[in-house]
Amino acid sequence: MNEIFKKRSFRIGAAVVGGLILLILVFQAGMAVGFRKARFSYQWGENYHRMFGGPRGGFAGDYRRDFEGQDFMNANGVTGTVLKAEGRTLVIRGADGTEQVVVLSDSTVIRAGRQTLGPEDLTTEDSVVIIGEPDASGQIVAKFIRVFPAEPPAGPFFERRLPPR
Repeated sequence: MNEIFKKRSFRIGAAVVGGLILLILVFQAGMAVGFRKARFSYQWGENYHRMFGGPRGGFAGDYRRDFEGQDFMNANGVTGTVLKAEGRTLVIRGADGTEQVVVLSDSTVIRAGRQTLGPEDLTTEDSVVIIGEPDASGQIVAKFIRVFPAEPPAGPFFERRLPPR
């Protein structure tokens, strides 16, 4: 048996078999990466409108209306009112009336003025501006949330000033 392992033909055969096994493993790794990329691309396309707010009727509609800026949502955040706050998920009604799901992460910073808040401090009817990034399912993962008071503070500094005519 020891002599078989020492023969040149056995070494060449073992190297060929080892090379084929390595080639098959590399091929399988490439297939796995390709499958993941294809799945991500499919999800990206299915959720494009929710992530980037393309025209609601699709791109085949009236291009003049679609590209005048009237039919696109804010892709990386939302401004509006909190409709529902449950745990680390918020539902926000945007300025245009659309609802957007926002997910809070451990690194999300929530501020009201100079005060830092926690997720449990957010309540319905809070006015917020949220900056984040969309995930694969079309939800915004919040990086920063600014909470504004419902009524602006009183005083001459906060009075609304109209431009001169």
